[in-house]
Amino acid sequence: MNLFTQSIYSGLTSGAVYALLAMGLVIAFRTTRVVNLAHGESYAVAGLVIAMLDRAGLPLALALGSGVLIAMAYLWAMDRVLLRPRSSWPVASLILITLGMAFLTRGVLLVVAGVDPLSFPRLVAGPPLRWAGGILPRQALLLIVTSIVAAVAVAVFLGRTRFGRQLRATAEHPDAAQLMGVNVAATRAAAFLLAGGLGGLAAALLVPLVPVDFQTGLGMTLRGFIAAALAGMVPGAAVLCGFILGLFEAFVTSYGGALASDPVVFVVLIVAALWRSRSIRFEGRARA
Repeated sequence: MNLFTQSIYSGLTSGAVYALLAMGLVIAFRTTRVVNLAHGESYAVAGLVIAMLDRAGLPLALALGSGVLIAMAYLWAMDRVLLRPRSSWPVASLILITLGMAFLTRGVLLVVAGVDPLSFPRLVAGPPLRWAGGILPRQALLLIVTSIVAAVAVAVFLGRTRFGRQLRATAEHPDAAQLMGVNVAATRAAAFLLAGGLGGLAAALLVPLVPVDFQTGLGMTLRGFIAAALAGMVPGAAVLCGFILGLFEAFVTSYGGALASDPVVFVVLIVAALWRSRSIRFEGRARA
């Protein structure tokens, strides 16, 4: 097996998930200006729900649909119950609320699903593909292709549809959008539903390859946030940065060891935060 080629395949697989999560996180952020630290829980909720429903004997197609819908409802309910009624609060307080929601969700998942990782059958059967000395499962190829298609679909939705333009207008200036007749509450709800759907889709495609447990969500949030921060909170760029982050993490794991992966990723998070902070303005002056 060619280690370099295999690292590329592994990086593209994980990067596809990071891209979906980053895109959803950016869409919700641009609508509310709040970084949702519970965003990755939509991935964990969907993955565990699908796995438990599959074990209960529900047809896999219904389990997949139910898991994605529950992930969408989870983020929508969090915004509707916790964030929107407190929209006048400082942003830092709202971010802390999302962090508290993440830990609450983790506790609920621990009680409901237990500590053992869960998975469910792959959507694409058959032997893995062997190219250039590397092995790529068919499920991973489906994940990569679906991520790219989803990114294009979201870009078309935001740029070519009337509701998508309304969502972009709300992201740019909600008060002005409301004066122009845009239903800001509806666009905000749509942003969180879309974010939850992307998180649920990522779980539906990756969990057959990598089992999920109750504490997976926060790690997914951090990686999605790193990609989003590197992209400057731009949806299209977040997809590209998600793939880049996945490749970077895969090469670190392959050549530096699995134990080096998390420390290096967190160093990237710190560097990204410091780099992005240069563009923050205080009293009209750019921070050096």
